[in-house]
Amino acid sequence: MNMKTLLILIIALAVFACDKEDEDFNFQSVSVSTIKVDTDKAFTDISFGSGQVGYACGEMGILFKTGDGGATWSSLKSGITPSLHCIDAFSDNQIFTARNELYRSGDGGANWTTAGLDDQGSGIFDIRFLSSQTGFIAKNGIMKTTDGGTTWTLVFDSSKDENYYAIVYNAIEFVNNNIGFCAGGKTHDGGSVGTIVKTKDGGNNWENLNMDMSQITAFHFMDENNGFVFNFDKEMWKTTDGGKNWTLVSSDIPDRYVNCYFIDSNKIVLKTPESIYHSLDGGKNWIKDYAVPEGGYLTAMEFINSKLGFACGHNGLIAKIEIK
Repeated sequence: MNMKTLLILIIALAVFACDKEDEDFNFQSVSVSTIKVDTDKAFTDISFGSGQVGYACGEMGILFKTGDGGATWSSLKSGITPSLHCIDAFSDNQIFTARNELYRSGDGGANWTTAGLDDQGSGIFDIRFLSSQTGFIAKNGIMKTTDGGTTWTLVFDSSKDENYYAIVYNAIEFVNNNIGFCAGGKTHDGGSVGTIVKTKDGGNNWENLNMDMSQITAFHFMDENNGFVFNFDKEMWKTTDGGKNWTLVSSDIPDRYVNCYFIDSNKIVLKTPESIYHSLDGGKNWIKDYAVPEGGYLTAMEFINSKLGFACGHNGLIAKIEIK
């Protein structure tokens, strides 16, 4: 390599490094804008099948759909009348939504069928599909389907967990097809207790990680080893060994009940019932980006990618979250 070529290479690397540094510096400028939706009912959850098609569910069975990346939303005439708690759009056309019963559609919400789970114990608090056929719901512990939601098998019975009897498991996440986590807890007059169970075999068997903390209200695993939890005591904890051991990150999280989105281990977006925050230092400090109008309430948040997400809430609220 001659001197001229070497000099050009050094300059190119320097320019790349500056561009990367500027990108990192500017990243996480968060802006939130509300979208007008034709309802005054409360939305409870939101999910996108792709970057363009998404769904929101809520009280009295309301279901809304967007086909233009969240810019406009229209009501679906589903015939569902009970209030809905959660929704999972596995694809643009395959959608699942639930409260006590599980409803499923394979044609983008035009038609819906039920799974016959209405009289089987507790309500359904979360839905997570790994493929068009394999999925999980948090109901009386954890149930699994391998036929697209037609039939369900109880793979983890929370009533038989002697250490955490009557726990509500309300959030499911898989980092791959084999390893997944389900978390929750309970809070009552005598205190608060939280727990996470983990599977290593695709959800057929689950082990309790025996958490020693209050009710877990949100969590996220970056991979099978590195994860974070938020709890009722407004604490944030992290693990680097798959949940065997936990280290306290912060005891001053903005609220007890949150949703979280991790861009990486340092850059985090946090939704509380009343605000949206972000952190650039792994959760030690938080910057408020948005507050709902007086009397408002945020219920759920989902990101389509690392730069675009949506939150929903009471009074027909849907908000677009942009990270620039």
